Amino acid sequence: MEAQIFALRHVLNQKESIMGGGTYHSDVEAARSSMSTTRESTSAFDYSREVSRGVKQKQVHPDLDIKGRTRECCDSPEHPNSTPIAVVMDVTSSRGDDAKTIYARVPAFLGAIKVSDIVPDPQILWCAVGDANSDRAPLQVGQFESDRRIDEQLAKIWLEEGGGGTGEESYELAAYLLAHKTKLDATARGKKGFAFFTADEAPYPVVSPALVKSLIGDTLPAELPTADVFAALQRKFHTFVIFPRSTMEQRKTAIDSEIKQRLLLAGGRFQNVAIRASLLWNNRNDLDLHCRTPSGEHVFFGNKRGRCGGELDVDRNVYGEDPKPVENMRWAEGDARPGVYKFWVENFRYHESSAKPTPFRAELDIEGEIQTVEGVVQPGCSGEGSALPLFEFRYSPGAKKEVDHHANYRDEVILEKWSRYLPATNILRVEDSASCVEVMLGAMALQSGKLTLDQFTALMDETAVPQKRQEDVRKALELFAKQGVYKEVRGDLF
Repeated sequence: MEAQIFALRHVLNQKESIMGGGTYHSDVEAARSSMSTTRESTSAFDYSREVSRGVKQKQVHPDLDIKGRTRECCDSPEHPNSTPIAVVMDVTSSRGDDAKTIYARVPAFLGAIKVSDIVPDPQILWCAVGDANSDRAPLQVGQFESDRRIDEQLAKIWLEEGGGGTGEESYELAAYLLAHKTKLDATARGKKGFAFFTADEAPYPVVSPALVKSLIGDTLPAELPTADVFAALQRKFHTFVIFPRSTMEQRKTAIDSEIKQRLLLAGGRFQNVAIRASLLWNNRNDLDLHCRTPSGEHVFFGNKRGRCGGELDVDRNVYGEDPKPVENMRWAEGDARPGVYKFWVENFRYHESSAKPTPFRAELDIEGEIQTVEGVVQPGCSGEGSALPLFEFRYSPGAKKEVDHHANYRDEVILEKWSRYLPATNILRVEDSASCVEVMLGAMALQSGKLTLDQFTALMDETAVPQKRQEDVRKALELFAKQGVYKEVRGDLF
């Protein structure tokens, strides 16, 4: 035990200047001339920068496309006891920066694992997750690697910074692929890997057969409960979610960052409305929002200010000018007339180089009560032939309710959902994303039985981990440390 602690202390004291022989550590040292000291912005996420500059198309990098493929973590003469470690990073707008923080500290993370023997022969797989109902790249999956190819895989991740705006992201798809599309030699040896999810929303409650088919390539006969998927995952991986311990006020800006932020930037009216319909999509095509009012009037780009009081106050991509457009139609408080309203979307014109499908999301606000709908304009469709219904309802003035628009994002709601899939002890809450690396390292040390929480805390203190981060890490791990190490009995968790 003392030898392990000494070795871990030695590695952490090295900070980013990790040494070693034959694997990632020597590769990092050899590549330092082409990396900054912290490795925060030189080679990481190159593909994402190229996408943002328009050099690359907005799509999953071919090497990270999991469709029809599996990922393997195999033993070898160099790594006879491979330990698979999957780091599933939420790269939506609310947590995209976490990936950059984790990347900057990977050498210390992997080096500490390797040299201290917390787990043998670590091999890391990066997986980036968004929302499969709205994002172009909701699932990006690297290979299990133990050398500089870890960086090469990470460089191919697109930080799309999308998200669905529903309080749920597609973590269940990542869980499905790790449970069913990985081949692990550790499993044959009766050992498990480790899976860490960085998340601030919940998984969807079921795994969609259509999404599995389109993104992974498997055919499911019916929807698969997310609880079953995470149960299968935990038979192969010790699974944890790293969740922010932030206040609701701190998170509202990120939560509202899609439709609301786009509307505010575009000058659209978001508040003090009787009726508001907003349309969001993520390419340069010219989608248009239409409404038939109770009087029969048609409000659209050709009639932006209706006699009925409705106004299309944001109309985007007439010339394909905006890669993240939004449209907005609203009736101010007191202006909306009673009767039936019918909203739909049409693709007026293609501005993208190819006529690919255009996913969209629409939001309807009726006196504070909000509902959303998602859909896809299929390729080759434009004009009236592309029309897709969005909302149809009968409006009665004065039905306003006090509605918490952030109810689905509240900690108690999201954590309750996660507790359906993982033990509460495995939900590790942090205030600072920089703590994620120590939290993952500590969770593995505790699970493997190599260190106690007190020993790990003392080690952080001796290696000059900032006091505030130490407190953050210890608080995150306390509940897991108290329950004791899970024992393996016939492959199940006791």
